[in-house]
Amino acid sequence: MRRATTKQAAASRRGAVIMIIIVILALISLVMIAAVGAGQADAQASALRVETLRAFYAAESGAIVVFKSVVDGDTLPTQGSQITLGAETVEFIAIPPSGVGDVTVEGRAGFARRRVTIEIE
Repeated sequence: MRRATTKQAAASRRGAVIMIIIVILALISLVMIAAVGAGQADAQASALRVETLRAFYAAESGAIVVFKSVVDGDTLPTQGSQITLGAETVEFIAIPPSGVGDVTVEGRAGFARRRVTIEIE
C-alpha cells in the first residue's frame, strides 16, 4: 500500500513540475513578444525620422533652385511643377506671378512632407 502512495506522490510532483515549466515558458514568451513589439515601434519611428529629414532636404533643394533662378535672372519654376530627386519629390506649391513675394516649396519622402517658404524681394 505504501508503494502506491509513493507512486502517486511522485506522479503528483511530476505534474506540478510540468505545470510550473509551462507557466515559466509562457511568461518568457510574453516577455519576448513585448520586447519585439517595442523594438518594432522604435524601428518605425526611426524610419519616419529619416523620411522626415529627407523630405526637408528635398524642400530645401527646391528652395535653392528658386533662389538660384532669382540670382541668375532665370525664369522661376511654374506653380505645381515637380522635380524628382531619386525617391524624393519636390513640388513648387506657391510661386508669385511677378517673381516677388513668398515662395513655398514642399519636399516629400515616403510618408513625410516638409514645406519651406522663402520671401523673394
